[in-house]
Amino acid sequence: MWTVDIDVGGTLTDGIFTSGEEIFCVKVDTTPHDLTVCLFDCLSRGAAKLDFPGTNEFLENVELIRWSTTITSNVLAESRGPRIGLLVSQGHQKDLYGQEPRSSVLNRLISEQDVIGVNDSAGEPEIMNAARKLLESGVRRICVSLEGSHRDPRREIAVKRIIDQQYPDHFLGSVPVLAGSDISKSAEDQTRTYSALINTYTHGALAATLFKAEDDLRQSAGYTGTFLVSHINGGVAGIAKTKAIDTIESGPILGIHASAYLAKAYGFNDVISMDIGGTTAKISVLLNGEPIYRRPSDFFGIPVAISLPDLHSIALGGGSVVKPLPNAEKASVQLGPESMGSFPGPACYGLGGDQPTLTDAFVAAGLINPDYFLGGAKTIDLELARKVIAESVARPLNLTIEEACRIVLDRAFESVANMIVSTEKGLNRDWSKSILFAYGGNGSLFACGVAEKAGLNRVQLFSLGPVFSAFGSSVSDISHLYEGSLAGVAISDVGLIRIRQMIEEMKAEGVKDLLGEGIRPDGISYAYEMDVSRNGHSSISVPCSESSLRSEKDLQAALAKALGNPGGAPDGPISLELIRVSVKKGMPKPRLVERPLQGPDSSHARKGTRKVLWGSSKGEAQIYNWEALRPGNRVSGCAVLEDVNSTYFIPEGWEMIMDRFGNGSLSRVSPKV
Repeated sequence: MWTVDIDVGGTLTDGIFTSGEEIFCVKVDTTPHDLTVCLFDCLSRGAAKLDFPGTNEFLENVELIRWSTTITSNVLAESRGPRIGLLVSQGHQKDLYGQEPRSSVLNRLISEQDVIGVNDSAGEPEIMNAARKLLESGVRRICVSLEGSHRDPRREIAVKRIIDQQYPDHFLGSVPVLAGSDISKSAEDQTRTYSALINTYTHGALAATLFKAEDDLRQSAGYTGTFLVSHINGGVAGIAKTKAIDTIESGPILGIHASAYLAKAYGFNDVISMDIGGTTAKISVLLNGEPIYRRPSDFFGIPVAISLPDLHSIALGGGSVVKPLPNAEKASVQLGPESMGSFPGPACYGLGGDQPTLTDAFVAAGLINPDYFLGGAKTIDLELARKVIAESVARPLNLTIEEACRIVLDRAFESVANMIVSTEKGLNRDWSKSILFAYGGNGSLFACGVAEKAGLNRVQLFSLGPVFSAFGSSVSDISHLYEGSLAGVAISDVGLIRIRQMIEEMKAEGVKDLLGEGIRPDGISYAYEMDVSRNGHSSISVPCSESSLRSEKDLQAALAKALGNPGGAPDGPISLELIRVSVKKGMPKPRLVERPLQGPDSSHARKGTRKVLWGSSKGEAQIYNWEALRPGNRVSGCAVLEDVNSTYFIPEGWEMIMDRFGNGSLSRVSPKV
């Protein structure tokens, strides 16, 4: 039986098909008007590659599909969600419980006029007047987030019930109402409010697509296996147990977890992972093979007090528009933030794109073979690429095409390298001996150029790099997260009885949810975490073990250690705020296959030479077939390695050895010429 993992990117949609040691991957264009189209395009391409007569016949042999989408991220980033209303405690209409006098989400996620304050004593007439005012102004969804509801959500739930009773869902005038405590149990009112707003803002678009995808899979294609959606915690879950906020940036985070998976396989400690696709470049770091988490985090600039892998992004990718800057002190260009996306795409696609992009520069510079782009599946026009670079970049800057391409590529590599350097400074750590993991559709073209400018000397390229987030999905497990408020629970033996009771209730809910997804609940693992605050400061997350919850003394010792006072009591009064239980169930994963190392000779994989405008003092690169290289083979730059799904570039001064897993280990052997 086969397992399918599909990751929808801004430009291309990636699929990985695995069965034991067999692994195949495909790429298709993302269809932003309807993401179920590229889902089925991916399945159809995979079925054809595996010699099935059709998609339906292939799905009869699929036991699991895991899908990560950009829907919620796109809705939030592009501010194209529905008009929503918000009921808050009186006096917090402007600050939304934050420290600033005016919340940053006002007139972004929600119009200022659509926030109404209500008193604690407000009865049904006042609540209905507020709801009616919001609905008459055009609001289509309502959030209720009242101060202190993590301690007692009954007031929020009562307000929600009043509105639901007046606007039941069988009437055309019904309106979805969401309580903040339904989405987050955070002790921070602002985080709970923002989480509810983000979820409400993105829910409709995600729900419509997921339900359509599942309906099409079940009813039209006859799929009877399991269909799961990727979450930001690096796991997957069924549609019924997925909130919209769970899926934001899930694709890039899957790439981080894939990096951690491979770092452990290689025994690497400090890793900088670089994900560059068609629209964005993302940087994250791994310490001792594990992602570094940050708290508070943010979703596209909206702060939330939850822990997420440290991920930094800029709007830079293959589709980024190149703009000349003729008034600069020296010839320069701006890359992005606008992107031509998958349609009309770069000018070289020949689909009507009339603006120069980074992909056009790569093609004009000879780094991408126009006759073998995505294995020849997509037509690329070299002359259109050269023409748009000449007319829109070289001419305004009074440069040759060659000079313009070099400036564009240098600017692209420098932009990502600067992001790495700033991340290093923010972490106050020397990462110069780290290994750069490069992946994504364009990561292997950027790798060495970025490494040189960031002062790194080792790079790792991957056979599955072009579909790396889909690979992260393929090694993910089912994961459900449950939260319970600890407001009013003391650090005492009596309090611990209540905590253990809450944990057992959440574990039981996890088993029930797994059964509801058609998953056998055997082999489950659990992880526990508490949010605590000290001396009234912001809360921190403290991992807990079973042993730390046996007695008051054990819990005190665990908290003291986590708070920086090992061997003693916590420094100052501790307030317990939240208990979090993670329920994880292992799922099928592809096996990494080690192959014996052979000799260094790579001449059998050489295809010829090609003129290039970057990375070679001679202006020429050796061309290799990536798939023909064997473990132990060596390739020295300048070289272009072509694969059916990607292009790998090695400039002068770098050498690559194909390793035992069929991936490329690169080292800088001399300064760049």
